Amino acid sequence: VRVPVSNMLLGEGRGFEIAQGRLGPGRIHHCMRTVGVAEMALEAMLFRAQRRVAFGHILAKKDAVRMTIAEARISIAQTRQLCYLAAVIADERGFKEARKYIAMIKVAAPRAALKIVDEAIQMHGAHGVSQDSRLSDLYTDLRTLRVADGPDVVHLASIAAIELARPLTAQGESVSGINKNIEL
Repeated sequence: VRVPVSNMLLGEGRGFEIAQGRLGPGRIHHCMRTVGVAEMALEAMLFRAQRRVAFGHILAKKDAVRMTIAEARISIAQTRQLCYLAAVIADERGFKEARKYIAMIKVAAPRAALKIVDEAIQMHGAHGVSQDSRLSDLYTDLRTLRVADGPDVVHLASIAAIELARPLTAQGESVSGINKNIEL
């Protein structure tokens, strides 16, 4: 495709760069929505736990159910904070500097939300995967999100590459120690 010079943005050969620049905000947006889905699943857990009786007791009285609810709340708070951090770094330092954090939230948010939805399905039993519940649809949508904009392995490789590019530190050496029996 021939594009007139007057219509070019940033210059010739920089189209991919422009496209990549748009992915960051979209990825953060998807992750914020994912936190919302996790909240929905937690609400479903709370509703089920307070209304369902099993083995003579309301589910909300069972320790395992209470621990699942607590773990879900912790996971949502952690994910929300990582999402916020990615957005703040993008706003304050730009999307290039926020790449690692965006990749981190792109992996962490769907993973956390999927686990919470899965726990909600467990708490609902067969009802959780029936046509009377939206939980299985939430699960399917979240699982799809884990491969949208690249599968987890791509984002994990990106995070690792950024971390491995950092210079070694005295603290790292101090904590790791030096094995004098092995040549470096």
